[in-house]
Amino acid sequence: MENINQLKRAISKLDEREVKALLNLIFIRSEQCEEDEMIRILQSMKKSLIQVSRNEEKKEHPQTVHIVFGDSTAGSLKLAFRKTTYAKTEEIIVLPDILSVGPIESLQTKEGIENRFQWFKENYRDDFKNLEEYKQGMLKAIEKIKAIPPYQKVIIWTCENAAEQTGLRIVLYLLQNKVNDVFELNTFKAFHEFFTYPMLEEEQFPRSSGELTPEKLLQFYEQFELRPMNFAKRNALSDEGQNLMLIENHLRTWEHGELRDSNIERGDDFIIHCAKKLHKEQGTYDYMKSARLIGEVIGHMQQYTGDEWIEYRLRDLISKEIFEYRGDLSAMRLYEVKLKKELLH
Repeated sequence: MENINQLKRAISKLDEREVKALLNLIFIRSEQCEEDEMIRILQSMKKSLIQVSRNEEKKEHPQTVHIVFGDSTAGSLKLAFRKTTYAKTEEIIVLPDILSVGPIESLQTKEGIENRFQWFKENYRDDFKNLEEYKQGMLKAIEKIKAIPPYQKVIIWTCENAAEQTGLRIVLYLLQNKVNDVFELNTFKAFHEFFTYPMLEEEQFPRSSGELTPEKLLQFYEQFELRPMNFAKRNALSDEGQNLMLIENHLRTWEHGELRDSNIERGDDFIIHCAKKLHKEQGTYDYMKSARLIGEVIGHMQQYTGDEWIEYRLRDLISKEIFEYRGDLSAMRLYEVKLKKELLH
């Protein structure tokens, strides 16, 4: 009975625009779904409305929710909205992690998130110092996505990289029983629609949404044509997201518009290639700062993984005696490396 009362209170708080949008979405989905699936959608909608009723402190509900991947993109988008009316009408949910690397098995659960960050704890070093903060951020973001009210418009910001494309699929899986209109705003496609830079397109810029300025993100949001993702595409990508979270894998690659699992050694040859280049620039064969090598790799590697992953792979190459080192391996800034001399040529 309490749930019924909460549902009544939640419905009574909806304005005319929200009620019309909600009914419109229900009728559209009823034409597209089988009966069992429609029942699941209605149950999910009911749960979301009750959750809204329970949140008594929040008097106004944003019209649109933006879902972004990574703190850099989130910070830029918040800055873009700060001096506009969007600051009041839009909500931003950030999944603060690089989802192209590390385990994502059962990531929709607390256990899956715990396992992911336990893996980071075992394989990353103190450069990934905000581990607990990141973990809590992921838990909070996933719960927020699950609780999105059915009348909100959802915009998922992506780019042409495995991290954001993995995130897109996981988010669509979390939204699978919701009737919300969902839009994908691909910042790579938007950038090259607005600007003609053949060299930047060839270099795959931007590699991530976080590389773009707040001004450009605001321009894309206001001017890039967005259309609701159709039901078939949503279902297909949601299924991909579910499958991703069933597989034990630690590295994902985005190539030719497709997401696939990769061996963790995928980028090792490129790390070696960059080390050879830097040794050549040195003029003498000597140790180099590990951060210098990692920066070189990050600056030129096509796949977006983050510096923590590259440092993890560098330490593995050290353990295989491909690199020599001096210093303390507990942190990137504390050691230097050089390729084994016989590998220089």
